[in-house]
Amino acid sequence: GFIVLQKLKLDWLTFVVVSVGYICSYTITSGLVMPLQKIFAPHLPIVFSVVFLPHGIRVLAVYFLGWRGLIYLLPSSYLMWATSVYGSSIDLTILSPVASLSVVYVAVRMVKTYSRSQNKGAFDFSWKECLVIAAIASVLNGVAHSMLYDNAVNWILIIGYSSGDMAGQIVLLLLMIALMRLNRKLSKFI
Repeated sequence: GFIVLQKLKLDWLTFVVVSVGYICSYTITSGLVMPLQKIFAPHLPIVFSVVFLPHGIRVLAVYFLGWRGLIYLLPSSYLMWATSVYGSSIDLTILSPVASLSVVYVAVRMVKTYSRSQNKGAFDFSWKECLVIAAIASVLNGVAHSMLYDNAVNWILIIGYSSGDMAGQIVLLLLMIALMRLNRKLSKFI
């Protein structure tokens, strides 16, 4: 197992950080957002969230790590899929995590190809690119899930997935900005 990780240039620390980020964001979504959604918008289908934070983690992981981000996200995506299907009785297809990850990769490649940008380092982050990627991926995610559930275009699912994914990305970016500002203020005192 370790030799395979070395050949793929994967490391455990990145895997743990991405996995913990995904699991925490999914837990917040399913433990806080979804119960509030059931109270305030009980008419909405349970298969999508009005604020789906894990979409932001997927976008950031693939944005910074490329195809390796998909490998890092796959185990935690399926762990959270299993908790949703078997723990919360939400009817999600087994292809749902692969579909969601794949569309993010396609969106990242589209935007990076269009903008002619190369692999970005931690200091070359473009929040505008990130939002464009999130928007494209959220629409593609809605289309993919619409096809998985209905074998046809279901505009309710497309709009639901797209809006929840984008709201999750925006909330995640706002949290990142707040944390960076807090870090900057705290570093003045150290």
